[in-house]
Amino acid sequence: MELTDEMIAEVQALVGRPLRVEQFNHEATIDTIRHYAWGVGDDNPLYCDEDYAALGPYGVITAPPTFLFSVFSGALGLGLPGFGLYGGGSAWEFLEPVRAGDRLRVHAAVGPTRVATSRRAGRFAIQTTRNAYERVADGVTVARSEGRTLRVAPGHTGDGAAARAPTIYSHEELEAIRRHAVAEPRRGATPRLWEQVAVGEELPPTVKGPIDLKSTLAYHAGCLGSPRTTSAELRWKRRTAATEAPERLPDNYDPALFAPPLPFTADPDAAQRAELSDAYNNGAQTTAWLAHTVLNWMGDHGRMTRLEARLTRPAIFGDTVWCRATVSARPAPGVVELTTTATNQVGLPIASGTAEVRLPIRDEESAP
Repeated sequence: MELTDEMIAEVQALVGRPLRVEQFNHEATIDTIRHYAWGVGDDNPLYCDEDYAALGPYGVITAPPTFLFSVFSGALGLGLPGFGLYGGGSAWEFLEPVRAGDRLRVHAAVGPTRVATSRRAGRFAIQTTRNAYERVADGVTVARSEGRTLRVAPGHTGDGAAARAPTIYSHEELEAIRRHAVAEPRRGATPRLWEQVAVGEELPPTVKGPIDLKSTLAYHAGCLGSPRTTSAELRWKRRTAATEAPERLPDNYDPALFAPPLPFTADPDAAQRAELSDAYNNGAQTTAWLAHTVLNWMGDHGRMTRLEARLTRPAIFGDTVWCRATVSARPAPGVVELTTTATNQVGLPIASGTAEVRLPIRDEESAP
């Protein structure tokens, strides 16, 4: 099966259609924020320690910006029956911090579908959603995003998803990963001033892994990656609804997609049947890893305003992912732009992207 112009026209006709989505989190509570942060490996006390946060810039626990993935991930799988779904990345604009106690509501609609071609995936579609995240109490939009899902024809895999031999780590290699993880620097309560930042500055990297099933389950505990991932009776109920009552299901996915077994992010056997090396992590988790590197560096008094991630390949179980960032520009007082990358233990790219943060400046009155 190949992607045709007629197929593209069918999904393009959906642009602008409002989506009936299923939110995972409706409220940013102390626990939902903490569980999400732990799921990406971030134990910043600004996100999980009430006493620490009370002395911080907001006076209350706040959520990491990518917490909004746990409200709605932005995934889309409408039309194109039989085509695989892979995370393609996302682009975010963060307008307001999310504080503990905020109730949140998402408004989502189908965005444009783009067409691309690659060596392994052939001709494939990039389906998008346009999402606005609203604070219920006052109707203020706290963030906007474009979610991106790759739709790949059966018999193909993404360029980065091909099978490869698993990595066997020596004791010394694991010890080096452990030492880096426990010594990971975080700016914390000491403000990083805009004037202290230089273009070309490299941020301290973060390390994620080796990735395994526990890593994925920890992430899903704080940010369920898909309403298709359910347990016990609920899984059977959703499979039944897919054929008997699809109006009861969220409609950002075709109902047929609720019937198959677990997605590759949790089922190694399913992944290997699709000619992948193993199960792999959630793409939104990778995006959050890129953000984590920048959040560590900017400190409690910085604020991330934009984030974009392009996913190249999944982090398969057994991979260790190193996330790095570099200051690329200081376009205005208080504003810093960065480029980000994630690579695995054998040097293969996992993701890349950009971020924008606002930092305090010595003369706050001149800040934009």
